[in-house]
Amino acid sequence: MSIEPFHLHFARPGLRSRIDLFFADKGQGFNPMPMVRSRLASIIRLDAMSDEELAEFGLTRDGILPFVFEDCFGDMAAPNKPPTA
Repeated sequence: MSIEPFHLHFARPGLRSRIDLFFADKGQGFNPMPMVRSRLASIIRLDAMSDEELAEFGLTRDGILPFVFEDCFGDMAAPNKPPTA
C-alpha cells in the first residue's frame, strides 16, 4: 500500500506565508503543523470570504489567524484587542 503525497492549493496567494509568519511571530518553539492541520478548513473558509463578508463577522483578513487560534494564544493572538481588567 502506498500513500500519495498530500498537496494543498490555497485559494488566495500568500495564505501559507501568512500562516508561517503568524507562528514565527509567536516564537512558538514547537511544530505548529498538527495544530494548523486541525483548523485548516476554518482558515480556508474564512480566507475565501470577501472583505465585506469578513467585516460582517467583525474580522479583517489580518484577523483571521488570530481569531482561529485565539484559544491557543489568548491575548497574544490579538495584539489590537484592548486588555481586559
